[in-house]
Amino acid sequence: MSLLTPFSAAAGKTEHPAISVMVTSDSVLVGDRVHCIINIRHSDREVATIEWHDANNTISSQSFELISSKHLSSTPFPGSSQERFELDLAVFGAGHQSLPPMTVVLRDSTGRMTNKVVYTPAASVFVRALTDSSMRDLTPLKPPLKPKIPLLLIMPIILGASGVAVLVLLLLFLLKRIVRRGAEKVDSSQVAQRKLRKLGSSLSAGMPPHECYEELSNIMRSFLENHYRIRALEAVTQEIERDLKKLGIAGFENIMNLLKQADLVKFADSRPDVEESRQSLHKASEVIRSTRHSRQPEE
Repeated sequence: MSLLTPFSAAAGKTEHPAISVMVTSDSVLVGDRVHCIINIRHSDREVATIEWHDANNTISSQSFELISSKHLSSTPFPGSSQERFELDLAVFGAGHQSLPPMTVVLRDSTGRMTNKVVYTPAASVFVRALTDSSMRDLTPLKPPLKPKIPLLLIMPIILGASGVAVLVLLLLFLLKRIVRRGAEKVDSSQVAQRKLRKLGSSLSAGMPPHECYEELSNIMRSFLENHYRIRALEAVTQEIERDLKKLGIAGFENIMNLLKQADLVKFADSRPDVEESRQSLHKASEVIRSTRHSRQPEE
């Protein structure tokens, strides 16, 4: 909406400025912004300013709050000037809100006031409330509802997970039995004999006798652990002797003599020669051959 005041450019006469006010948009919600444009056309011998009718000389009031402003000057044709004021306003209240009155002041080049016009814009803005005007109290907040999961939907998931767990346990049990049976089918005597023959070849190739006895002890301990199901690889010789006595193993003395001789080489700095080492390998082969067909103890 705009209002125009006539303007005369005749020289020597008091000239009244032509004022127009436009507001966009004309319908907003509480707190929204509107754009206001004020155009003032006057003589080029004068300068126009705006004064507002409040204590701070601003457009801020109960219904309007100034956000930003911009001032532009131009010369539309010779002998006249135009001042353009662009205002961004926040609007409050409810219903039709009219822009507050303003005073347009004209001054000459020396700063002397030559004219003063009190102007009440006819432009207004309709402000719509965010809530129902009949509301007087806040609605109490309701606690969030817990989702209801039907039991018929959960049961298949629980049963399926239980079935998968049982199936995995069953597969692990069967796999363990298969591995155990495969290990039982391996003839520990044949494995030990192959290791002894390889050790004899290494001895002939120049292996030091004390290293030969250390490897011989490992072969015998591995054979005893796999064949008789006793703890031998990580046990001391006295513990092996005690377990073999309980089992009543044939050739018990020969086994213990080999292990004790290996302990002397390892811990007592005994230094057998190559021939003694070869004889110990032969004795170990005889001991293992004699137990090859004996029954292994039950677990």
